[in-house]
Amino acid sequence: MNTEILLQAAALGLMQGGLYAIMAAGLTVIYGVMKVVNFAHGEFITLGLYLTLTCASLGLGPYAAAPIVVAVVFIIAAGFFRLMILPSLNHPQINQMLITIGMSFMIIGAIQIIWGANNRVVPLSWARDAFELGPVRITYTRGLAFLTALGVAGSFWWMLKYTRFGIAVRAASQDPASARICGIDVRRVQLVTFGAGASLAALAGALMAPIFPMNPTIGVELFLLPSFVIVVLGTMGNFAGALIGGLLIGLVEGIGGLLLGSSLRQLISLSIFVIILLFMPRGLFGGRT
Repeated sequence: MNTEILLQAAALGLMQGGLYAIMAAGLTVIYGVMKVVNFAHGEFITLGLYLTLTCASLGLGPYAAAPIVVAVVFIIAAGFFRLMILPSLNHPQINQMLITIGMSFMIIGAIQIIWGANNRVVPLSWARDAFELGPVRITYTRGLAFLTALGVAGSFWWMLKYTRFGIAVRAASQDPASARICGIDVRRVQLVTFGAGASLAALAGALMAPIFPMNPTIGVELFLLPSFVIVVLGTMGNFAGALIGGLLIGLVEGIGGLLLGSSLRQLISLSIFVIILLFMPRGLFGGRT
């Protein structure tokens, strides 16, 4: 096999892995704080794509639109949490899973009503422009998306690790009752965390808008399964694990797509996922059971 082609496939996979990482980071932070498995996560990615499309139609570039998209999705997600998730937190986990599945259908239906069901694209005059790193050619859109995703994810990790709010988030995730005794508003922490997790997904959507054509079900069709694979692979609730797992899965899918074809690119990553869980059931960073 030509080494240059292999390096190109690996580079593209790594670029996609950066986006996977920020998608999975949003999913894992929600689970880590509330133990809620958010099946509507893919739709928040889709919502980010379509809100970016709307901003583009108003003359705003996709990268300039990203902060607006993040803010709007945060508000929407916080509303969903307050009205639908919060009342179910003291009930069996299956209730929350069913609610998020219902949220998924609601968002898909709203997108179809507002934007229609046809494929759409965000126009960008320099979308196909690229730079070269040795034998590897990378488009500016993918490179910018990769660097932005890693920068935001790294900043979010720093916030969770070193700020007062981050300490409150970790306290609420480890022992909500003790956190309340210490004066932490656990419900507020959960609301902000759910909104932030959904916003990370929307940011991934905004960054992908110039790269992928969009349709109302793209989130659940292309991105929900990899997000869950990465979260479990990196250990449920482990933010750093989600980042590393995202890069790993992206890299494996890039090379796997070259070897097996794009339609089977997820086969290798899922196979590795199963093998790792057979020997490390808690994921890469959870140790053995």
